[in-house]
Amino acid sequence: MNSKYIRKNDEITNRLRVSLASNEIQKFILTFLSLHVSDQATFFLELNERKRETVLKSLKPSEFAGIFQELSLDDRRLIVAYLDSKYVTEMLNFMVSIEAAAFVRSLSRRKAASLLNAMQPEARTKVERILKYPVDSSGALIHTEFQTVDKADTVEAVLNRLRLSSEDNYYFLYVTNQDLRLIGVVLIHQLLRARSDSKMEMLMNTNIISIHDHADQTNAADLIKKYDLHELPVTDQDGIMIGIIKVDDVLDLLEERMTQRIQNIAALKSGLSFSSSTFRLVTQRLPWLIGLTVLGFLMTKIMAPFIASLEHFTTLALFIPVILAMSGNGGIQSLSVVIRRMSVSPVRGKDSWYLLGKEAGIGVLTGFVCGVFATVLSILLLDSSLMFSTIVGLALFISVLFGTITGAILPLIVKHLNIDPAIASGPVVTTLTDVVALLIYYSVSTLLIPFATS
Repeated sequence: MNSKYIRKNDEITNRLRVSLASNEIQKFILTFLSLHVSDQATFFLELNERKRETVLKSLKPSEFAGIFQELSLDDRRLIVAYLDSKYVTEMLNFMVSIEAAAFVRSLSRRKAASLLNAMQPEARTKVERILKYPVDSSGALIHTEFQTVDKADTVEAVLNRLRLSSEDNYYFLYVTNQDLRLIGVVLIHQLLRARSDSKMEMLMNTNIISIHDHADQTNAADLIKKYDLHELPVTDQDGIMIGIIKVDDVLDLLEERMTQRIQNIAALKSGLSFSSSTFRLVTQRLPWLIGLTVLGFLMTKIMAPFIASLEHFTTLALFIPVILAMSGNGGIQSLSVVIRRMSVSPVRGKDSWYLLGKEAGIGVLTGFVCGVFATVLSILLLDSSLMFSTIVGLALFISVLFGTITGAILPLIVKHLNIDPAIASGPVVTTLTDVVALLIYYSVSTLLIPFATS
């Protein structure tokens, strides 16, 4: 971003704070509305609750609608608490249909129905059209604001129609036949170079890339990425165009899904953000932490039978953190790679075996190198015997191999059970590898210690 713009924006932000602090509301509103809507949203979120209420009381629903669209669903739900139903309803009337639908979908059924019934008929119809689709379908991502033209329309007629249109962000014109089926696409800039009496059927590109309204959203994302599209037309089963999916919505979708996967890997429920309350964040994290504490005590229980055989070799206990950490790291690395691979494209049949075999091979190589390295370090730094160091190295090798295979196979198993692979979360892998790595370490130690003492 241009540094001059940043400085200017900072100056405006400072003036806004002064105006708000001195209660110069009219001056504040004039300056505030001169900002880009994204900057308006950023400034609004930085305010405390009291000042947010002051701003909301000073802005019309039509003025706040654009800001509301820039906010996350969590922030939207928090802010709606300040507003009465009439204000929210009027604001929804001015919002882009897909954004209004996303917000309504996040509400309880009773609250959503109440808001929809109070909306203007035209706006309500557009929102309800989007809401009827499954949340993961392409139809749930459509913008209903797009421009269609008939193949027989002339350039002059289309330009006159566009001049009268309230919308100003059209880049493509979608050509339909008498049955309203999509048959071509015309770029806006083509109109400026064409003869005024040229018809759309002469200008249109008939090589259309479109998607069915019930297709999965990931398919829409793949098409937009593959063909570098700015927007993707969506049609129903009869080929009639019902909307468009824009590239920024796909980016939002990918960001949302990546956030959800990261939260799942960390064993956190979706819907949490930095703006979520401390109590809510604590209640979401505590169950896993308590569960892991219980498993920690179980690990202590596992260690008990081996204590007697290792009481004369207490130095072995020094390596427990290394063994557990390396096994867990191997599992998390493998888990991340496999989930990433599965999120990019489906993994079926032979692909699963190939992926598992490749990760197992990586586990063998990384485990072997780490095991040898640990053996050498044990000899050089701790002056351990060769057999004692071999115990550490061998246990590390097996533990890393097990962790890598576990991290690879767990998401494949849950996917086979028709469960989101991201449910194979980090704590599941690390806890499982910790328990097994501990068993491996003590088993190897118990088996080989007699040779170390002979």
